Amino acid sequence: MKLKLALVILSLLVVLVTPVMAKPTSFTVPYNQAQFQWRASPIANPSQIPFGDWSDAYQNDATSDDYTLTGNVLHMSISYSPSVTDLQGASTVYVYNGTVWIQREGTISYTSPYSGLTITEYWRGYLSFSSIPSAFTFLHGVGYQWGYVYGVDEATVKAKYPIAVWDGVMQAWLVGFSIYLWDSGTQTYDDTPPYTNPAFQFIEPVPADNYNPLGL
Repeated sequence: MKLKLALVILSLLVVLVTPVMAKPTSFTVPYNQAQFQWRASPIANPSQIPFGDWSDAYQNDATSDDYTLTGNVLHMSISYSPSVTDLQGASTVYVYNGTVWIQREGTISYTSPYSGLTITEYWRGYLSFSSIPSAFTFLHGVGYQWGYVYGVDEATVKAKYPIAVWDGVMQAWLVGFSIYLWDSGTQTYDDTPPYTNPAFQFIEPVPADNYNPLGL
């Protein structure tokens, strides 16, 4: 999954069983991507739209991701454009729960090429396939992305992110929030103001097992 920093990159009693593969299977999933984001950086948000509304959005961006299926676990890696330094935690996994493939809590840290500050990101989400995951069975996916700066004083943060918001729950400065939507077909979200589908709604990345807090 290659993310664009400048634009910034469930329970029933019925249990479905995915056959355990004898060996890892790698494949590439093509899909259309939508992103709805708020950013505190004047580079990514030149109009400095305040927290409480999306600062930018797009949809139907034809892209793809590489996955490796091992049993009931999907492995993939997140990358960034432009490249970041000191990247840690970019590998992530999705685990099958009998209905969808849930992203296990992903925490990524890196040095921002724009601010020089360390960004800590949290990821939640899921992927849906019509059967065993492959390039041809993908249906829909959602990714929630939060970006925070920890342990830095307000003056330093605000010098780079003038409209950063203090998050008392996370005890850190919120500098970005995104929702990614992936679909096999044409996307028909509201990617121009006023944004209503999905509308801006913020929730902290806790608890870690809440993989789809807004029900998208």
